[in-house]
Amino acid sequence: MRQWELIGITDQVPIATQPVPRQAPRVVVDPTIDEPVFFWTTDGALRLQSVSDAAASVIGRSADACKGRDLLEIFGLEGPNASLLDAHILALGGDAATFALKGDRVSVRCRVGPVTDGLGKTSGTYCVAMHIDGVDVREEAERPAVA
Repeated sequence: MRQWELIGITDQVPIATQPVPRQAPRVVVDPTIDEPVFFWTTDGALRLQSVSDAAASVIGRSADACKGRDLLEIFGLEGPNASLLDAHILALGGDAATFALKGDRVSVRCRVGPVTDGLGKTSGTYCVAMHIDGVDVREEAERPAVA
């Protein structure tokens, strides 16, 4: 009769395990996005409290340059991103909303919702990118074709 020794089960010597290297999560604005990507949070006065690098690249400013600024100051009251303010105001009222964010090189569909405290009181908003609509990969302005 043969007797087998199963390493790690029948012997008394533990198997040396190598720790699995942990990588920091990376946020990338990807045109094939299939999962929500965190963009930002605001306080109750719609001042940006936290801004991801992905959002900063769409806005065209550094994340640090955006923090503490009003959404109105960054996006304005009129123009292609006017629906952004309306969506955030709805979120402050407790409802989730969606809007299209038109950046320098991409258009992004976003969802904004309320941030609530333990008592259910709304204290700000959060925004996540749900889908990248288009990416402009041009590095410079189009040049006329040379024949």
